Amino acid sequence: MKYNNYHTHTKFCDGSSEPRKYVLKAIEYKMEQMGFSAHAPVPFENKWSIAPSDLEKYFFEIEQLKKEFIKEITILLALEIDYIPGITAEFSSYKNSNLDYIIGSIHFVKNKVNNGLWFIDGPIEGYIKGIEEIFNNDIQLAVGNYYQQISEMAKIQKPDIIGHIDKVKMNNKGRFFSEEEKWYEKLIDKTLRDIKDCGCIIEINTRGIYRKKCNSLFPSLSIIEKIHFLDIPIIVSSDAHQPEELINEFDATYRTLKEIGIRKTKIFENKRWISKEIE
Repeated sequence: MKYNNYHTHTKFCDGSSEPRKYVLKAIEYKMEQMGFSAHAPVPFENKWSIAPSDLEKYFFEIEQLKKEFIKEITILLALEIDYIPGITAEFSSYKNSNLDYIIGSIHFVKNKVNNGLWFIDGPIEGYIKGIEEIFNNDIQLAVGNYYQQISEMAKIQKPDIIGHIDKVKMNNKGRFFSEEEKWYEKLIDKTLRDIKDCGCIIEINTRGIYRKKCNSLFPSLSIIEKIHFLDIPIIVSSDAHQPEELINEFDATYRTLKEIGIRKTKIFENKRWISKEIE
């Protein structure tokens, strides 16, 4: 099977190499499509998002690579945009940027009562501190706010793709909540219904496994089974930050999807997402 990856970070944000190296590696891997998805700017200092002053250069470079390698591979231009209510820009503000698609993701969870931001994607110390100080040790409130923010993003911003939907579990590892608890399952069920209503694609993200940050995919198998039951469209992506990561864990992931009963994934063709049979 020829693979596609739609979630890729380069030196323009927190990736390791220039875009050309990813393209050459994708061709070596015999990939059909590869999407670049730099972290969009956020209005506070950080080490992982693209600088606003580099956006046009990023857009131009990817467009040039599209033309240069048009006979070898389909290259797509995208952004992974954070949704933080009242803080980040509207996704529609990029409508004139000629993007092929947008990945919407949550890395910061906002407590709308005290306006604190819980960073879920860094070291465990910050994760714990956020639970304690921003959510007063109320893990159900913290996780509930995360999934509410996912639903809000789907309804208001309508990204093409929802990135790593259960990323909130990454630093959990059973310490603070169980994914089998009823309250958690109810949150998942509501969030998935909201996403289905909005027509978004859900990303099956392999990065947690190959980086050994998590012992399961984003999302977990139980959630993928619900996604299948609800007939929500999916893509598989590696969230690559190095060229060598472009198709990491894809063989095992596609086997798992077929075992669950998922037979189709989405691909981008003629400026729209269409279904393709999993071989």
